[in-house]
Amino acid sequence: MSSNPPQAGRLPVLLNLTTNESYTLSGPTINLGRAPENQVILPDDGYASADHAKIYWDQGRWWLEDLMSSNGTTVNDKLISTPYQLAPNDIIKVGRTTFRIE
Repeated sequence: MSSNPPQAGRLPVLLNLTTNESYTLSGPTINLGRAPENQVILPDDGYASADHAKIYWDQGRWWLEDLMSSNGTTVNDKLISTPYQLAPNDIIKVGRTTFRIE
């Protein structure tokens, strides 16, 4: 994994479509789940695992990986089982929480 994300002017944003909270993808890894140590914490989503998924920068691209969650992770309504290369406007579902990459 490369630990150098792209320059600040080109960073994508993860938008929570329910709450409109946004998270700039600025670190090499962004973890999603119910546990408080995640960068994107989903405390009220009982369908999200404590450590559900991660978004990370590798080989010049952003990737999404399910962390063996109980209910799986989907991109554009398709369940992923291997790392998935993200693109603008992808819709990610973690538990019952839906995000869009902008």
